[in-house]
Amino acid sequence: MKENVRKYLGLKVRSLREAENMTQEDLASVCDVSWRTISNLERGTVVPDLGMIYSIARKFNVSIDELLGYQVSLSKSQSRIKKENKIIENIRKADDNLLGYIDEQLSLLLKHFHHG
Repeated sequence: MKENVRKYLGLKVRSLREAENMTQEDLASVCDVSWRTISNLERGTVVPDLGMIYSIARKFNVSIDELLGYQVSLSKSQSRIKKENKIIENIRKADDNLLGYIDEQLSLLLKHFHHG
């Protein structure tokens, strides 16, 4: 597994875990591994096996593609990926009314500030 994919996965897992107020020990129990394995995963220093990836995806109700950042350009900085993940997690917490408002405001911001 490429280093940048491992780092993305680590940041994503940490973001999902923290959004659920889980400890590394809690997630380790779900995956039937030690907390050190989760720590190493979050730091991007280990390559998880398919069973572990599957367990994490099921626990947080995300696709494996999303978990691995398949749709994300691997040229993005870790800082950018971390910010995107934080925004995504906050959006998931929003109720329907707030989600509608966020969508409207984001559309306006993109219309006025998009330089693509």
